[in-house]
Order: sequence, then structure tokens, then C-alpha cells
Amino acid sequence: RKIVSRTLGKFGYRIMLAENGSVAVSLYSRHQHEIAAVITDMAMPIMDGPATITALKSINPNVKIIASSGLSGESIAKAMNAGVRHFIPKPYTVEEMLEMLDEILHEKSAS
Repeated sequence: RKIVSRTLGKFGYRIMLAENGSVAVSLYSRHQHEIAAVITDMAMPIMDGPATITALKSINPNVKIIASSGLSGESIAKAMNAGVRHFIPKPYTVEEMLEMLDEILHEKSAS
């Protein structure tokens, strides 16, 4: 989390960190108009990725989410079932994350 934050910060992104899904949902509910995209791990303490994704989508059905996991293909299926269209498997390179962010930030809203 901290490494990704520092790295993306070096490329000009402003980052808000959350140590778990519950904190992420709280941050998003207060700052959703400042947040262009959410990057979430599928395995987190307190509230896992699928629950976090569901909660974020209940706040904003069009929230742009990149899910990530170093676990099995089951994580990809869980992310997709929760409504995520962008998944990046761990480990990933800086270039892969930047490319995924560029893609998600420049896609048209599904409204």
C-alpha cells in the first residue's frame, strides 16, 4: 500500500490511503467527489475486497475500481461478480499499474 502510494505520487497522482475496506468506504463516502478511482486488494482485514466493492458501489454505482490480488483466479471471479471490470494480478509492475489507471480514468462512464 505504501509503496504503491509513493510510486503513484511520483507520477503526480494524489493518494488517500486506507488500511482496510471499512476505512476505504468511510473515506470514499466523505471524499467521493475528489476520488477519480479506487485501487483495492481483494484480501483485507475487517472488510474484504468484495464487501468493500459492494459498499463503494452502493454509494456510487459508477465508481471506478481496480481490484488486485496475488491469490488464485477465484479472486478475479469474486471481483468480477462484485461488478469490477478492471483487475490487476500481483505482482505487477509500475508500468502495468500506470497503464491500468490511464485506461480506467479515461474510459467513458457507464451511465
